[in-house]
Amino acid sequence: MITITKVHAYKEINSRGDWTVVAEVILSTGVVGRYAVADGASTGTKEAIVLDTDTAVSNIISKIAPALVGLSPYDQLTIDTIMLELDKTPNKATLGGNSILAVSVAVANACALSLEVPAYIYLHALYFGKVPATLENPILSFKEFSPRFPIPLFNILNGGKHAQNNLSFQEFMIIPSNTYSFLERMEVGVHCYHILKDKLHADGYATSVGDEGGFAPSNFNPQTALAYIQNALSSHYIIGTDIYFGIDVAADSFVNGDSYTIKEQNLTLSQNQLIDYLSDLTTKHPLIILEDPLYETHLDSWNTINANLGSKLNIVGDDLVVTNTKILLTAIDKKLCNAVIVKLNQVGTLTETFAFIQTAQKNNLKIIISHRSGDTAEDTFVADMALAVNADFVKFGAPARGERTVKYNRLLEIYDDIQTT
Repeated sequence: MITITKVHAYKEINSRGDWTVVAEVILSTGVVGRYAVADGASTGTKEAIVLDTDTAVSNIISKIAPALVGLSPYDQLTIDTIMLELDKTPNKATLGGNSILAVSVAVANACALSLEVPAYIYLHALYFGKVPATLENPILSFKEFSPRFPIPLFNILNGGKHAQNNLSFQEFMIIPSNTYSFLERMEVGVHCYHILKDKLHADGYATSVGDEGGFAPSNFNPQTALAYIQNALSSHYIIGTDIYFGIDVAADSFVNGDSYTIKEQNLTLSQNQLIDYLSDLTTKHPLIILEDPLYETHLDSWNTINANLGSKLNIVGDDLVVTNTKILLTAIDKKLCNAVIVKLNQVGTLTETFAFIQTAQKNNLKIIISHRSGDTAEDTFVADMALAVNADFVKFGAPARGERTVKYNRLLEIYDDIQTT
């Protein structure tokens, strides 16, 4: 039987210039699976605790590794359960969500490599409960499936905590129509990115970028930013037919008690006034994504905006639900959102992430698999995972910066493999 013979960890630098933890899981066959944990700038208060990198590395080597050596790597549930039992806290404060997640995903990567199948095929089998806990045959052939390629949400203009400008809202996204093939959607996204860059440059704006590769000019507000993007693209595409828009409001970034301050417009808005402000944007622009439109504790207002706008666009919970199934069930019961962001490091294990997605899908919520603003230029796991779970959308940032494009390029690689097979 193939077993785990060693679990190792070290630290490396992420895209924001911060340290992050990397785990390596070595199997008895010599196969090595690894994973570097991504980290966010805009975070929900109920996310799994992230410990400092040195502590996380030490916890993996001294506490997690001894508990996992000798186990079958294919028993993902048992491995994740052991780590949760070692931690004994609801938010992974003892071992750190970053320590646990690094090992959890490294195990899955090792399994895919051991079986000589692409990660998305292994993860698809794991997600649908088709991987035996003890796998005697290392050359197990997983049945190939025809993945549904998700619609990319291209974050082409950054604000909030992702940029050093005065724009309160965090992300302005363009979304190619689902009538395009996946390759065509990518081509549209790249084209729009360059159209906006050329327009900004011609108008005298800086074309420096934020954490997620989108442009970060100053002197815009949410209304003028959307209007500017729409104007720039309207001579090339039919707005509302070829392309649509999305916003990550990230309302936690400008909440002030029970109200919200959009500083660049000198506006202080009540919760109802912010809903009206956002509703007005949806009448002027073809928005189909509205992410974290309100602070995570303003639940009555979440219910209101979902009731008012949820029939025509995706009201997306990110900080609201933090990839946590228990919190998600409350959001479903109170009808707070109709789509959710999935971020591995918010909850801290692959098993818990899969449970969250399964619960959301059973309740007909749209799934958006997301990166984090502090990511690494070699990690493509979330791209494979998006295909494995039949995600509706992916949010990997702009089609620029290596830690963003590597994920898009992984999807393009798989798309080409399927088209040419």
